[in-house]
Amino acid sequence: MKSNRPINLPLSQVISVNTSPMAIASILHRISGIILFLLIPVMLWILQTSLASPSHFDSVFDNVLLRFVAWIFVSATAYHFVMGIKHLLADMGFNEELKSGRMASNVCFVIAAILIVLAFVWVMF
Repeated sequence: MKSNRPINLPLSQVISVNTSPMAIASILHRISGIILFLLIPVMLWILQTSLASPSHFDSVFDNVLLRFVAWIFVSATAYHFVMGIKHLLADMGFNEELKSGRMASNVCFVIAAILIVLAFVWVMF
């Protein structure tokens, strides 16, 4: 008798099977959420340090590594936001077909890439 139970596949096998833009967008959406969750304490520490005094503020924002961490946080936020809107629209019934779902994923990739580049310019310069 054939079982209809779902099979838990390792991530490497999932990626090799699902190379569609929708699957990649979904996996990266989850990864960006994990990055955001893990960077919240770091960003709160950066905020607390920068508000301690004017000299601490200057030292925080003169540090390229801390600005890079801030860029990663802003980029993950932008990507997570764009893909979250795409997922909300899909939950409302938009872009449920294969062709429109692929197009929506590709459009969201482009929008997220533009926001990530703008975030790099904003944070690093």
